[in-house]
Amino acid sequence: MVQDKELSPPKPKSNQANLLWVIKLVVTALVLSYIYRTFRNEQKGIGDIGSVFGEIWTAPNAPVLVLMVLLVPVNWALESLKWQKLIARIIPLSFRDAMRGTLTGLAVGVAVPAQLGDTLGRVAALKSDRRLEAIGAALISNGIQFYVSVLAGACGWIYLNNQLAIPQTTRLIVNSILFLIICLGPALVPFRKQIGTWEPSRRLFVKIKEYLNVIGRYTPSELATGTGYGLLRYLVFLTQFVLALSLFHFQVSVGQLAACVTLIFLAKTLIPAINVLGDLGLREFTALVVFAPFKLPAEQIIAATFLIWILNVLGPILVGIFLIWKYKWKKSR
Repeated sequence: MVQDKELSPPKPKSNQANLLWVIKLVVTALVLSYIYRTFRNEQKGIGDIGSVFGEIWTAPNAPVLVLMVLLVPVNWALESLKWQKLIARIIPLSFRDAMRGTLTGLAVGVAVPAQLGDTLGRVAALKSDRRLEAIGAALISNGIQFYVSVLAGACGWIYLNNQLAIPQTTRLIVNSILFLIICLGPALVPFRKQIGTWEPSRRLFVKIKEYLNVIGRYTPSELATGTGYGLLRYLVFLTQFVLALSLFHFQVSVGQLAACVTLIFLAKTLIPAINVLGDLGLREFTALVVFAPFKLPAEQIIAATFLIWILNVLGPILVGIFLIWKYKWKKSR
């Protein structure tokens, strides 16, 4: 009898553990591939990253560099507080677990296109059997940040529109898109209540409703708080970018620098992070376009955008990979 037990097939839980290990391995490989390709492309764009960065590693710039580093945890803490506030409608979550989910979502987000990876990472990091219900909360969280970025970008667009060397047709398209999104945002707030009264007949849509039900349950106060965190996070990110540009002592006002940065964020928000514009990538390409009227050195502009990526994305991504490997399959808590 003992031998029969020893020879019995592995339990389903073992299969789940093996599947989870494979998923972790694939995600890690994709993330590391993303990091490698980013460094390789930046090397082509800057020519010599070391020499360009060498210009800013000076004692007078030390306070600015330290402040930029200190703002990194503030940035992701605000995003985690937003996630903690929104997910509370489904399950209570500590700040530590909210931060864990945020960084996990960031890491998975660079491996899977658009916002799908971020949503999957956050949902998978929840230690609850109600994790799929959190999809709606993740969509609201990302939607808030999307809308904040579009509003700020619209301000920057109005400020710099006439200075940018872009075709008139492109201006009309951008104006139309911004107007549509800005008007659509407030209109969707009351419309979300319709999800609760929606009674789909097909099984697939019934499941979808279960995942999105939470969207209609948020109070205006909860949405306002989430938007507040999103706005503060955007201001932190904006400040970091302006500080990075200030390291090169450009003869451009702080207001103009901030307006240019809002347009870079806007492009990253509206256009999926797919490198279709050559070796420099979307972020750098947009930076060169919006800063073109000021005739600033291209290598220094690219170096500033790369520095922001290193601080706000690379470091947290590596932490996210570590958290992914610490994750264990748990159906509920």
